[in-house]
Amino acid sequence: MRTYEECLPCFRRQAHSQLAMMQVDEATTAAVMAAVEQQLEQLDYHLSPPAMAREIHRLIRRLCNVADPYAAQKRRYQQLALALLPQLRQQVASAANPLLAAVKLAIAGNSIDMGVYHELTEQQALDAIGQALEQPLHGDIDAFATAIQQAQSILYLGDNAGEVVLDTLLLRLLPPGRVTFAVRGAAIINDALRADAVEAGIDKLATLIDNGNDAPGTILEQCSAEFCRCFAAADLIIAKGQGNYETLSDHDANIYFLLKAKCPVVAGNIGCAIGTSLLLHRHKFCDLNHKPDPIAKEQATP
Repeated sequence: MRTYEECLPCFRRQAHSQLAMMQVDEATTAAVMAAVEQQLEQLDYHLSPPAMAREIHRLIRRLCNVADPYAAQKRRYQQLALALLPQLRQQVASAANPLLAAVKLAIAGNSIDMGVYHELTEQQALDAIGQALEQPLHGDIDAFATAIQQAQSILYLGDNAGEVVLDTLLLRLLPPGRVTFAVRGAAIINDALRADAVEAGIDKLATLIDNGNDAPGTILEQCSAEFCRCFAAADLIIAKGQGNYETLSDHDANIYFLLKAKCPVVAGNIGCAIGTSLLLHRHKFCDLNHKPDPIAKEQATP
């Protein structure tokens, strides 16, 4: 998925919100925002939005001399999700369709996204998770179950800190010994790193790797050789979040995207309403010549 003009205001808001969160002084804020504007003037619209976001956040980290600006926020939402986990496990275990419940809750965790929700509060995250099982899922859960059963190797692409805790609900339902879970290779926004995945217990449920890159998505040509081998060898790829959708939606692989459509650009690209919870199969999407998934289009609500 390429970048659109409508993405530029979001890049600016991301930069402003990050600087405010870091309590950067007025003079430094002005200097950083001027540098961000220079980056935007050189924007290649053929690249995906995460490719540009990576450059902007690298710039901010360098100019402000902060290696991981969102470290405290990641810790906050990891702890929030871990506190909820026992109750959520019970909900999945008692559900009529545990896989459906686990998918819905894993997607609800995708609301913990400070790249889109610049002023996210704990209550907003709790509301999204608390309402998850009542929300419609737009996608074919039976086809997803079949794909899981048939796959000998599954690559699960994680997204944000806090969200990865909820991913364990789905990981526990995947075939043991067949799953590799990937996180980002370095700090970017509130995306999960290896330490976040270990804290969530993912290293006990899957082989844990990182992708060797600091984009808020999966830009294959910039990922590590180890990650690219795993990607190429996987029978099934489960990709969480908008960033993974934006970077992989044009890639020819057997991918199920699990995400909330949180911005008008992504929602418009898919053909659904903002806020839609999506289980979107890449092959079906590709076969339709990049037209919206008919299941999502039929069931999407305004």
